[in-house]
Amino acid sequence: MKGACPSLAHESLPSIAEKIVPSIFDIFAYDKVGNTIHQGKGFFVSKDGGAIINRSVLEGADHADVRTMKGILYPVRKVVAEDKEANLIRVWAEIASSEVNPLSASASLPQIGERIIVLGKTLSYGIVSGIQEIPAFGKFIQITARISSDASISPVVDMKGKVIGVVTSQEIEGQIFNFILPSERIVKLAPSKGKTLSEWEGDRQEAAESLYAKGLPFLWKEDYKKALPYFEEAVQKNPSYAGAYFQIGYCNAQLGQYVAAFEAYRRAIQIKPDFVFAHFFLGLMYLDVRDANHALKEYRILKDLDPGYANDLLNMIR
Repeated sequence: MKGACPSLAHESLPSIAEKIVPSIFDIFAYDKVGNTIHQGKGFFVSKDGGAIINRSVLEGADHADVRTMKGILYPVRKVVAEDKEANLIRVWAEIASSEVNPLSASASLPQIGERIIVLGKTLSYGIVSGIQEIPAFGKFIQITARISSDASISPVVDMKGKVIGVVTSQEIEGQIFNFILPSERIVKLAPSKGKTLSEWEGDRQEAAESLYAKGLPFLWKEDYKKALPYFEEAVQKNPSYAGAYFQIGYCNAQLGQYVAAFEAYRRAIQIKPDFVFAHFFLGLMYLDVRDANHALKEYRILKDLDPGYANDLLNMIR
């Protein structure tokens, strides 16, 4: 993903922010009669008008506009890529390349201790304080900078002006949850021919992935009781959703509901036989109930799928 920002390694924080702020825009989504139904923020990632926003901003929309820092509105023409589970979407706005100042995104994780800037409603400075992971979903970045709760997208940039993460927000049960996803998820949003908003909305349902995404914030906060119903509803929408079955197993295991956990892990493996995390956590479950023979069976399967996880499980069996 190419961007227009030059190397900013030796510039001051205000100077970096000044050069990056024009990449941010407001987005407004409207119903058929032109009423605003959602709004948020986003940022450009390509000179041709490619931009990253929250997927939920477009839900139920008939049409949408982006408003640049100059205050000019440009129509959103197509949805070109999406990450349903992460609530991210890439759109194409009809805008002249001369009006776009895109950000480039890093495909690698940042270093702990690295200095960063968060560009939201206000600018926040801080450092990367840690990397966490939700099994079968992926990694999250922890930072010391304050994040405003405005239910929109905010890029997190390093001291060269490159995006190392993105703050994606969701409002669930009246609460605003902010996650900082590594920029590798943006890089993976490779543009396709795309769909118009009406085509995309016509194909979109209350997708199982959307329900899955709503469970993740509670999972991240270790509120397994609240997370569990979202994953259970996701598999009702899509009975072949192996990832959601895995999270049902994980939540039940954390809640001490082992029978339900075993059943969900096995269902995930039945749907996706090469599901590394499901085999690994099923092996851990067997160890918890002191069933070393079945744990060894999972180890043997993992040897062919992922030797690293196989060795980790073997070390726990010994």
